[in-house]
Amino acid sequence: MNSVLVRVLTATAILGLSACSSAGMAPSLPSQGALAGPGSGDVPFLTMNPVHNLCAEPSIGRAECFAQVRTDFMPRAQLAPDAGDARCPFYGQGYCPVDLQSAYDLPSGTAGKDKVVAIVDAYGYHHAAGDLAQYRKTMGLPACSTATKCLRIVNQEGNPSPLPGEPPPSDDWRGEESLDLDMVSAICPNCKIVLVQTNNNDTSNLYAGVKTAGSKLGAKYVSASWGSPESGPDNGDFHQAGVVITAAAGDNGGGGRYHGGPYQPCSYTYVVCVGGTHLVRANNSRGWSENVWNDWTFDFCGSGSSPCGATGSGCSKKISKPPWQTDTQCGMRSEADISADASLRTPVIVYNSEIAQCSGNCWYLFGGTSASTPMIASVYALAGNAATQGGASGLWKHHAGNVYDVTLGNNLDANLGVTCASTVHYICYARVGFDGPTGWGSPKGIGAF
Repeated sequence: MNSVLVRVLTATAILGLSACSSAGMAPSLPSQGALAGPGSGDVPFLTMNPVHNLCAEPSIGRAECFAQVRTDFMPRAQLAPDAGDARCPFYGQGYCPVDLQSAYDLPSGTAGKDKVVAIVDAYGYHHAAGDLAQYRKTMGLPACSTATKCLRIVNQEGNPSPLPGEPPPSDDWRGEESLDLDMVSAICPNCKIVLVQTNNNDTSNLYAGVKTAGSKLGAKYVSASWGSPESGPDNGDFHQAGVVITAAAGDNGGGGRYHGGPYQPCSYTYVVCVGGTHLVRANNSRGWSENVWNDWTFDFCGSGSSPCGATGSGCSKKISKPPWQTDTQCGMRSEADISADASLRTPVIVYNSEIAQCSGNCWYLFGGTSASTPMIASVYALAGNAATQGGASGLWKHHAGNVYDVTLGNNLDANLGVTCASTVHYICYARVGFDGPTGWGSPKGIGAF
């Protein structure tokens, strides 16, 4: 991937460009008092096609991870942050744990003790434990190591060895693994983490890893930041009593092109399907504002052969409507159920020493529904109610007053030929209440979980 990271700019450059990015280069930020400039959390694109999809496109029997990384800018920690919390020494360069915890009103400092979150990903990642240690130390989070058994790294059978080999450069799941580890840490720093590494990205192996995480390893909260277009009926590996399984809605919009539309395992009945938002600070009572994640709407994105992307959504063609889904126009399973930040314009900061053989600075800006999916799994862990959940049914029953409704935006782009795969308008367009791109909205504390 080192050939992709062709332009790395300094923090000074991005802060300067942030102030002028609205001058004809990007549309306005979300309404509801959204801020502009480096204090907003919006990090403008600096080059054409500034985003790289780490994993290869899905194929028959194989899943795609949804981790996306910025190629135009790498954040650098500052010894003396210009503003904001000292636990985030990256002012204006992306989001740290303290930002995400604030945006979603989470009791991350006190809740989640001894809860186990599993992340299931393909291939090995030799520096997983060391990179996680660096992330947590820099972000002011408690240590989580294999020595203390806070972190476990196992194969798809649940054993500590042999672990699978590292992925091919063209399908680099190591970035996905670092993103997942860091986002679980960001949202639930008191949780224990199990990293399940499957032999490869065959869906049979990934599904086996999900089954192992819940049935053998004792994880009550499982995150699957990957998927492929719908191809079959429900799968029993994703229906485990007393286990909450979250899955990504995808990064390819609502359909038309780029494999958009419904994804599996996100559309399975008992999975919590997670979409994505664009999250910025705002002058309102919350202090934050969100709209649908759609990076195609920015001038510096989607101009070439690798568009940045937008949150997935869909009206399933394979999975019957669960009895607890109350939207009336999609007669099958609607996705997504809930959402969180996923935009590469409002990126999360991740540490990975293996991407492009980094030297000196190994911090990167990540996004995609691969970011929002482990976040939501970890919010469930903070709530600690896995035993009472039945997929997303509890969320659909208890969302009122416990989510931030996301009412603006869509996941389409007419210029790129991305039209909605569904005739149901709300499947691709935000509205008051439930919609496809963001579900019921984003977390407002843990009451819905």
